[in-house]
Amino acid sequence: MGGGYLLIILVLLVVTNSITYGVSQYTSDSVSYTRDGETKSVKEALDDLIVKVDKKSGNFNITLAEQPIVNGKTVSATTYKNLVNTVIDKMVTAMGSTATMAELTALKSATLTWTSENSTIATVNGTNVTGKSVGKTKIIGIDSTGKKVTVPVNVIAGEYLAQKAKVGDYVAYDAGNWNVATNIPWSHGQFGGNGTGNKGNSVTCESRFGSPNLKGWRVLKIDSGQVYLVHAGQPECYYHVFESTTTAYGAASKKALDDHAQSVYVNQYAQSAHVMTKDEVEAITNTSDTLRKTGTYYYLATAASQYLYYVSDDGSFDYTGSNHSWGFRPVVVLKSTVLTTGEGQDMFGNKAWIIA
Repeated sequence: MGGGYLLIILVLLVVTNSITYGVSQYTSDSVSYTRDGETKSVKEALDDLIVKVDKKSGNFNITLAEQPIVNGKTVSATTYKNLVNTVIDKMVTAMGSTATMAELTALKSATLTWTSENSTIATVNGTNVTGKSVGKTKIIGIDSTGKKVTVPVNVIAGEYLAQKAKVGDYVAYDAGNWNVATNIPWSHGQFGGNGTGNKGNSVTCESRFGSPNLKGWRVLKIDSGQVYLVHAGQPECYYHVFESTTTAYGAASKKALDDHAQSVYVNQYAQSAHVMTKDEVEAITNTSDTLRKTGTYYYLATAASQYLYYVSDDGSFDYTGSNHSWGFRPVVVLKSTVLTTGEGQDMFGNKAWIIA
C-alpha cells in the first residue's frame, strides 16, 4: 500500500450479541477488493465499525470504541485484544495481502503489556482491568515493537439488580442466538420450532392454540437477592404425548424440559435455569396478567402422572391436554452478584434494566 499514513475510523455496534463492521471515513491510497464479481472500496466493504487505526513511522495505534466497566468489577483486557483481532481479520479479508496488512497481522499474534493512564479510575493487574472510581481513562496495550492498542474506558456506577428491578419489569438478558432453524416437533420428547434469530424471540407452535407476540425476558420474582427471569413468550416448542400405560411420562417430560433449559438458556449472568412450574404460575394470581397469560397454550414443568400441566390462552391451567406441540417458558435464575447500570432498552425495544 502506497503512502505513509493510513486512517480508518470505525464505530462499534453490538447487535444481538454479535459485532459487525463498517467504515464511516476512509482516507488512503486507492484500496479495493472484489466481492461477488464487483470491485468494492473498503468503505463499502466494512459496515458498522469499530476502531481508529493510525500508522506512523511503521507503528500502529489502534483505538477501540469506548468500553464500559462497572465500578468495582473486573474485566479481562484479553477481550479488548480479541476485539482488535476480529477487526484485523475483517480488514485483511477486505484489503488483501499488503505490507500494511502484514503489520496488522503481526499485531494480532503479539503479546501486549497493559497499563492504565489513571489508576484512580481503573487499575491493571496483568490483564485484569478493575474499575476503581466513576470516571474515564484509557487502558493501553503495547507490544514489543511499539504497536499499541488504546482502549478508552468509562467506569460507571452500578447497583444490584435485585435492589432495583420489580416483578414484571423487563431485563436486557441475552441467552444468545439459535444456530439453526428447526421444525415444529411432532414426536414425544422432541424440541423445535425455533428460527435462527435471538432466543428472546417468540415462536408459534400450533397456531390454533394461539400465537404469542411477547419478546424478551421479564422479572418473575425476586427471592433472597436473586432475580428470576421468565421468557416473556415462548422461544420454542415441545411435544408431549399422553401414554396410558406409562405413568412416568409426565415426570420424564418435566426432567427433559428442565435439562433443556439449563443447557440452552444460561449465560455468564445466570446461575441456573428451569422451565416455569405450576407453583410459579399460581403465584401470579391475576389470570389476565401478561406475565401469566401469553395468548397461547404452553407446557409447565410440573407433572401429573402421565401428563404435564399447561397454561391455556386465557391464563387458566389444567393437565388433561397432551399429544400437542406447545411452547414452554424458560425461567433463568440470575446470580446474586448481577448489577444494573440503569434502565435502557433490550434488543426488542422493551424498556429494560441493563445488566452488568
